[in-house]
Amino acid sequence: MKVEFTFDKEQIQQYGYTVDAVKQTILRGFVAKGLRCTSDDEPMTFTDSGHKEDFSNMWAILVALLRTDWFPKFAASCTWYDDDGTQEDVLSQAWKIQRQKMA
Repeated sequence: MKVEFTFDKEQIQQYGYTVDAVKQTILRGFVAKGLRCTSDDEPMTFTDSGHKEDFSNMWAILVALLRTDWFPKFAASCTWYDDDGTQEDVLSQAWKIQRQKMA
């Protein structure tokens, strides 16, 4: 399983941040849970490490990112891929998470 990110560089710069700072913030969350960064270029890619908790850890990070004010603005895409070929547009779920946060 893996997740890929691309970023809206103009949006990031408009808010006074750098793409590198955004990537480093995301990287810290995945590395802290033992998930591997296999590409820090575009797309930035993280994969599982073969541990049974990788699925839940990856989704916990993704949901936490969706709950932030900055991630849905700064990400151009965020796609999760399962080993069976299933893929999901994670950003398409942002509105649900944001709505829950406000309730």
